[in-house]
Amino acid sequence: GAKRSDDGSRNTSRVEVLTTSVSFSPTGREWACVSPEGLHIYSLDDDMIFDPIHITEEMTPSNVQRALQRKHYGKALVMALHLNELELVREVLEQTPFKSIQHVVKIVPKQFLERCMQFIVVCMEHSPHVEFYVHWCLEFLTVHGRYLQKFRNRCMRGMRGMYGVVQRKHDDLKRICDENRYTLDFMEE
Repeated sequence: GAKRSDDGSRNTSRVEVLTTSVSFSPTGREWACVSPEGLHIYSLDDDMIFDPIHITEEMTPSNVQRALQRKHYGKALVMALHLNELELVREVLEQTPFKSIQHVVKIVPKQFLERCMQFIVVCMEHSPHVEFYVHWCLEFLTVHGRYLQKFRNRCMRGMRGMYGVVQRKHDDLKRICDENRYTLDFMEE
């Protein structure tokens, strides 16, 4: 039982806000409302990323496509990261030529490193292009290694995700190679 008495009354003041519109996401995990102070977005998830400060009218999916057509892969990736759409980021990553990956990674701003690493993890998880995505991972570590080491607390989720997906791909390939070796050994006998 309680040692002290507590009648439950608290001196709390609740703020009332006039809203003109409320909207819920299809998953029900986020919702947004419009008030005289602006747009308010709330989420049950801690990792929801919405960065309206840096979004301009130029950052649209069609402009990302246009940048890809003009072979401006770094600009396309940064715009896709601002828009935070998985399929758009996947398209930019996979259309970037292998030889251009290092240059594109250098263009990624520090504030988007974690987000980009998480996108690479999601894309690599279901992609048959293992070497391509491993090259992306290596370039991130090579180009931004000092920053990632210095601010490892900020980027730990992306780093762990990259390690995990590379380890799973390694285990899958090792299993396939072992099975093939055993099959070849059997056929040889």
